[in-house]
Amino acid sequence: MNKIEANISLFIITFFVAVQYIFLAGVPEDLSHFAFLCITNLIGFVMIFAFFFGELFRLDVRQIFQSAILSSELIGFNLFMLMGLRDVDPAITSAVLSSYFVFVLLLDAILKRKFPNKLSIISVLTVLTGLLLMTNADIKGLFNIGILYLLIADVFFAIYVINVGSYAKSSNPSILAMGQMFFCFVFSLILWGGEAVLTGIKFSLPTNKDFWVGVIYISFFIRGLYAIIQIYAQRYVSPLNTSLIFSSEIVMTMIISPLISKIFDTATDSVTPLRIAGSIFIVLGLLIMEPGFFKSIKNLITPHEMKLKQKHPIKTSKKIFLIVSIAFIYALVDIPVVMTDFLPNYAGIKNAMPFITGLFFGFYGVMGCCLGTVISSIAMSEPLSDILWECWCVMATGFCMFYGWHYLSRSHSITFKKPEHYIRYFLLLIAASILCVKPDYMLSYFATGILIGLPANILFGSLLYVEPILPSWCDIKYDAEFELNQGTENLDNVNEILEAAAEIKHIDLKRIFETQSCLEELSIRIFHAIPDTKIKVSVIYSNAISMRFEYKGVKYNPFKINKNEGVLDIVSLKIIKHRALRASFFYIEGENKIHVVL
Repeated sequence: MNKIEANISLFIITFFVAVQYIFLAGVPEDLSHFAFLCITNLIGFVMIFAFFFGELFRLDVRQIFQSAILSSELIGFNLFMLMGLRDVDPAITSAVLSSYFVFVLLLDAILKRKFPNKLSIISVLTVLTGLLLMTNADIKGLFNIGILYLLIADVFFAIYVINVGSYAKSSNPSILAMGQMFFCFVFSLILWGGEAVLTGIKFSLPTNKDFWVGVIYISFFIRGLYAIIQIYAQRYVSPLNTSLIFSSEIVMTMIISPLISKIFDTATDSVTPLRIAGSIFIVLGLLIMEPGFFKSIKNLITPHEMKLKQKHPIKTSKKIFLIVSIAFIYALVDIPVVMTDFLPNYAGIKNAMPFITGLFFGFYGVMGCCLGTVISSIAMSEPLSDILWECWCVMATGFCMFYGWHYLSRSHSITFKKPEHYIRYFLLLIAASILCVKPDYMLSYFATGILIGLPANILFGSLLYVEPILPSWCDIKYDAEFELNQGTENLDNVNEILEAAAEIKHIDLKRIFETQSCLEELSIRIFHAIPDTKIKVSVIYSNAISMRFEYKGVKYNPFKINKNEGVLDIVSLKIIKHRALRASFFYIEGENKIHVVL
């Protein structure tokens, strides 16, 4: 992920925040705030765990502590936000909650001595002016006890954003995301139980549809997708810039209000000259925030060459695992929506999955979605005609994305680092949606492909470097690939290969040293445990550096630290374990596989 991808991802998840207030309105007034936080965080944790359970071996005391801090800040934010929502006009609520960047700026200056430059100050003042105009200059509406609650929520979220930016640079984002969801669940459960004992409220949840629709939306988009993307993106975007991007939520709310009102039968936000002027000020402030935007675009379109490698055959066990796991996830996100009767059976989160799993895993990703369709449809007693039509839409969209992407791509990598990648994705999205034929289906697949599919593909392709399955005519492409045997002489030769490949891609010396240190540290530990093995290494140089290790023998995870190992012996290993964007280990049928993203 680079800065452009991070900014785009943050803008997309801001859309989900713009919609969440509609679902929060379905939370009964007599329901404990802690009950709502408890159930949504539990579901959010399960969703994140399903994707990142392979990272749990990286868990340590420091990251547990950091996750607990982040969760306490989120509990405070959500609690005071829910308290303030009921007493404040929605337009003023959005404006006040979007203004927490002021507290980010102040806290950074006071606590960290990070004083903003002139452009940042101008950007902040411009966006703040826009937010004031977005309230229709309703000054009287700001004098309300609910405003105090919302300002307190702003302070909590400002501290949270600052800490996320700090922790994400030194710890593993996926561990932090899972940890904060888990602790939010635990803290909420404890507070909910305490409140039930002290006040006598029922320790139970509502059964009405509106409540569970809100739970599903908040759990998936705000607790799950929003949290993981924000933590990863804040490695590349400062807390102040992040908060300014999030402030555009109020503009998105105004723009999509007519559509939302038709879907959910809610009141349309009024569009006044003051609110239009406010939107212009906010957008102008965001442009001022990023003066190097066009320079970044220019750097992105600089072409580079990559080396070729023959692709490996796919093992049957991996095929089965992909199909079954994708089917399970598809059913998991489909059945709750159908059970609540919230949307028609053709709509929902599930429609984004072919754009993700189809793009990465081709036939097996599509078949997994089709199996998930059958499972969820049978569970919900859907007619055969609906099952067949949904399977057609899954196959049409999934195969269109898979073959279209690789036919139009020279490198066959799934990444979004250049403008052409976004253009390609958008055109394929239109073509895939048209193949769904029916207008309602077309709109549903197109919307989910943009709002969910795009940020998910950026996350998996450009940041986590998920290894895709390619069509038969394609080759997997790496910048460097070699086999490593035990011995210092062999390691010296490999370092020369890494340096030569890095020079072609204009990688700076610090990044080259990180790559070499990672390779040396892991290879020494692997050869110490399995002396006779050979390590196959594949490297991709980009904004992040992806390194894959494959070696045969007994199961051995070099990231696990023994109690008898000296402190000096594990310093480098701890740095890799904590700072790496990804560090996963898998053992299948006598083969050890490691993937490290630095």
